[in-house]
Amino acid sequence: MSSTMTTMEISVVPERSGGVPDSRPRIGPVLAIAAVSLALGARFFLIIWKYSINVFFYDQWEYLTPFFRHQPSFAELFFLQHGPHREGIGLFADKFLYPLTHWNARVDSFLIGGSIFAAMLLALRLKCKLYGALSYSDLAIPLIFLSLAQYEMLVGASNPACSGLPLGMMMLYCLALLGRNRLLRYSLVLALNFLLIYTGYGLFMGAVTAGVFLLECYWSRRHMTSVPFAYALTGLLVAAASLASFFIHYTFSPGVDCFEIPHHHLLQYPWFTALMFSEFLVPRPLHVSWGMTVLGVAILLVVVTVLGWYLLRVLKDARRHEALIGAVLLSYSLLFCAIAPIGRLCLGMQAAFASRYVTLLIPAFLAIYFYLLSRSWRGKRNLVLGLWVLLLLPAAVHKPWEDIRWYSNGKRDWANCYVRTENILYCDQTANFSIHPNPEQIGDFGHGPDLQLQQKLDYLKQHRLNLFYDPSLK
Repeated sequence: MSSTMTTMEISVVPERSGGVPDSRPRIGPVLAIAAVSLALGARFFLIIWKYSINVFFYDQWEYLTPFFRHQPSFAELFFLQHGPHREGIGLFADKFLYPLTHWNARVDSFLIGGSIFAAMLLALRLKCKLYGALSYSDLAIPLIFLSLAQYEMLVGASNPACSGLPLGMMMLYCLALLGRNRLLRYSLVLALNFLLIYTGYGLFMGAVTAGVFLLECYWSRRHMTSVPFAYALTGLLVAAASLASFFIHYTFSPGVDCFEIPHHHLLQYPWFTALMFSEFLVPRPLHVSWGMTVLGVAILLVVVTVLGWYLLRVLKDARRHEALIGAVLLSYSLLFCAIAPIGRLCLGMQAAFASRYVTLLIPAFLAIYFYLLSRSWRGKRNLVLGLWVLLLLPAAVHKPWEDIRWYSNGKRDWANCYVRTENILYCDQTANFSIHPNPEQIGDFGHGPDLQLQQKLDYLKQHRLNLFYDPSLK
């Protein structure tokens, strides 16, 4: 095959143990994966249906401020900054669904669940394009994507922009990288990159995309592809401009009052990162311990090693599409986990186990699975893949009921109390739960005058929205 073949114009399917690419669909694995996906998906949405509560919570009171003032435009919602990131397309669905549902907060929970489930389906498609027909080991993919360790995004402060929508767009991004048409491929990748940069923690894909086009430039200069250098350079410049545009009118906001940099114990940064990776494989409740630290360090070493392996492959051969996809997925999660301690270390090491981080670790564990698929393991491939599925199983099937019910019962008790008494402080004490830690200091990060929690609750009551909506009063 000519070394001048256009980058990513065909999907290389690594050889199976028999030495021949296996692209024939087999009914057994398809049925098994469909059954597991449906079972885990049904549980996923059942949790949302049963335990998500129709009352805004914590950050929602802040980034939804434009809805309380007026009917916001798409441009206002897209560029809205919330903490260190922007909302991007995260609030677009709410612009339509909130008026239809009387501002039902559960809409966002279902949107996040739907985004993660769709991302899982796209990941299965990605696997087939890279490695051939579905096999029993692909049970790992629904186990990775549909873990209830992500419960906080489903029943807590459900922000679709934070991780659910970026995860789905990331899978589309990887599929776009495999496109045959060069112009369409570049256009889709750059468009998705722009949306990711502006949508929650998809921001880190901006740096990853710059890396992808640096590779394109390298391949072009080395005549490893037929892509003209000018095209690759143009893609790199557009990617860089997209990332730079994010910081126009940007206000640095770490999101926590205790933020400090650098932290006085520098070794706690990698320790925090290691603990973030360990939370993916261990059922909750989680505690900082030597065992969790050793496990996290081991996973972190695997991530760095596999990333290096992927990068060496793509530097040597521009046609190793599976290596490019793996490098993209691992780079994203590793970058996120390296940056997260900078903003959250002051909260203590236990903060590394935040449930909302789990969704953003999914790309890394998917990439590790793809790496396992790509090796023969000296004839022990099926054994290695089977052990990987078993390693994922405990955390994936575990139901963190205590944490889920804490959110659900607390929000329900508070909402019921406030509808009766309309006293924020009294309901905080009665329910032993608060829907915002500083009701008199709610801000929206400089986008107009602040509206306190009481004003927003009064608005909801006046318009019979959210927790005040009663279908019987129509």
